[in-house]
Amino acid sequence: MLKGDSIKIARVIIGIFVIIVSSTISFLIFDHFYPMDISAINDRSRVVKSRDGSWLYAETNSGDKWRFAVSVEDIDPHYIDMLLRFEDRNFYRHYGVDILAMFRAVSQLISHQRIVSGGSTITMQLARLLKPKSRTISSKLIEMINALQLELHYSKDEILSAYLTLTPYGGNVEGLVAASMRYFGKLPDRLTAAQSALLVALPQSPERNRPDRYLTHATKARDRVLEMAHDKGLINSYEYNLSISQQPSTKLYGFPRYAPHLSSRILSDKNLTVETSTTINLPLQKKLETWAKNKSYLLPKDTTMAMLVVQNSDSSIVAYLGSHDRFSSSVSGFVDMVRSIRSPGSTLKPFIYALGFDKHLIHPYTIILDKESRFGDYMPHNFSNKYSGEVTIAYALQRSLNIPAVKVLQRVGVGDFTDRLQSIVGKVDIPKDRATLPIALGGLGLSLWQLTQLYVTLAGYGVSSPIHYLPSSHSSRLLKFCDAKSVKMTTAILRELQPPDGFININGKIAYKTGTSYGYRDSWTVAYSKDNTIAVWVGKPNNATQSQLTGRSIASPLAFEAFSILESLAPLSDWGWRSSFLSLNPPKALRYFNKKEYSEDKDRVKFIYPREDSRYMSAECSETLVDIKIERGKRPYYWYVDETPMDINRSSTTLPFDYGSHTITIIDSRGDKVSRDIWVDRPEC
Repeated sequence: MLKGDSIKIARVIIGIFVIIVSSTISFLIFDHFYPMDISAINDRSRVVKSRDGSWLYAETNSGDKWRFAVSVEDIDPHYIDMLLRFEDRNFYRHYGVDILAMFRAVSQLISHQRIVSGGSTITMQLARLLKPKSRTISSKLIEMINALQLELHYSKDEILSAYLTLTPYGGNVEGLVAASMRYFGKLPDRLTAAQSALLVALPQSPERNRPDRYLTHATKARDRVLEMAHDKGLINSYEYNLSISQQPSTKLYGFPRYAPHLSSRILSDKNLTVETSTTINLPLQKKLETWAKNKSYLLPKDTTMAMLVVQNSDSSIVAYLGSHDRFSSSVSGFVDMVRSIRSPGSTLKPFIYALGFDKHLIHPYTIILDKESRFGDYMPHNFSNKYSGEVTIAYALQRSLNIPAVKVLQRVGVGDFTDRLQSIVGKVDIPKDRATLPIALGGLGLSLWQLTQLYVTLAGYGVSSPIHYLPSSHSSRLLKFCDAKSVKMTTAILRELQPPDGFININGKIAYKTGTSYGYRDSWTVAYSKDNTIAVWVGKPNNATQSQLTGRSIASPLAFEAFSILESLAPLSDWGWRSSFLSLNPPKALRYFNKKEYSEDKDRVKFIYPREDSRYMSAECSETLVDIKIERGKRPYYWYVDETPMDINRSSTTLPFDYGSHTITIIDSRGDKVSRDIWVDRPEC
């Protein structure tokens, strides 16, 4: 070789070297001042998940787009193979720009006078998604540089994941996960060949290839991908023929909207990640939501219901209904009644008695007087305005008698009782911050959440951990109300309650208590088994009066139905002990709640007959004769019939009554008063 030729070759090599070095330096300078990053994928839709990872609820991102996080490992591998073969067969071999593909695309354009295949790589397409530009040659060159930048800073899987997150699929749907959920109603972890092909074809023309709008175009685009997949051996002939024969569905699937009140609460916390797991049991949540909507016809106008279901073992919330229908405007369904402060009615009575047991002031079979009583300037009445006289504590709790509950609360101490309540549920709404005896009958405010926490503590024999819906918020901190024996006594009494009409409670697996607030504004039932606690509230969000609905009449059947749904998923466990374990003979010191009061009551005037609410048939067309007899009391007696004084000063007589309602009242010389209401049928003449 001549010396001149060697010099020329050296110059060429040096020139090439200089070009490479200068190009590299220019590229690095450009990359420094105009960096590429894929942080746009962080603006994603947020998802709330159930305890098994299923989707509960999803919301659009800040740009009102459905765009979800995606991981290559969670995508059906057949889709990935089909995508890469169709879009970028050398994806894992090039550095952002596929020179051979670009030459092939240009030559095909020249020979066919139309675009046969594109030369853009997936990395280049991602660069265009990150920095959209008009389709010009200069834009294409910048796109290529941007692709090289992406390859310099990110791995292939990161690039592919970003591409599958940002790719448009029509409307406000972006990314593979959103597209699969929108068009097929499922995640893209298991796709059919036909589904994979449609998802590959859609981004080619996101609006024109939408099956819900342009079925013919969508089918043709999908079939081209299927043909390519068959020709390249990605699917066999059977899969190809089966897929070609299937017409794409025109249905659009909605994104999940379960546990909407809870999910909205979670999503309002912007500090949580884009995917938040909860303790919600999705199959149970679905069943209860459907059931609650179907039950709406039983509820009066403008009335809704709320419910919490808790797993007692770890205090985790497994179902959450803030209303029977989140999207019902007629009942202000958007209001989360689980968190609303309401009057608990009689639902706190079990805790009053449990504290009484804990302080050894009462026994389930302690005798207590249920009679009209005054406590200073406070004079409560029973719900029925009737009184039972001598009853046991167990009877008083089961019948939800007001007077005995107030008496026991007075004895245990209102301050101590409210302190113990607040140690479990946090601050409650006490009128004027002054705890008084009306608390026994619902004279304070707390939420369904707080009430559920209290009953979870009953189910846990006096202790529980805070109820929660985020696994990460589960606390080992124990909340204690009283000792296990006291709670066991209370639970034994509540297990003996007759279930609502039409329901059975085999072996007393369910203990429950109802409550109704003043004016019938709130109807409650909290029921608990060994494993679960279900709390139900029925009422109007605006605090208006209901049509004489009580916890017993409306809320308790709903709670027992919910337990039936729960039992359809998992059988109810037995407590392992019988509610009849309670001794019928209390300690001598606890035989009477107030022995002096009991002794005085033994001498009070009482009716022998007629019995309360007696009904008499008329004798032909004449007045009906009614025998009346009293005992005890102190003479002289003063008799009144329908508030009219009668000249009778003896313990028994017979009086005539015409048809209709009548009230017989007798007062002895000490002022003790008893009354009887009777009814006489209209004569048939």
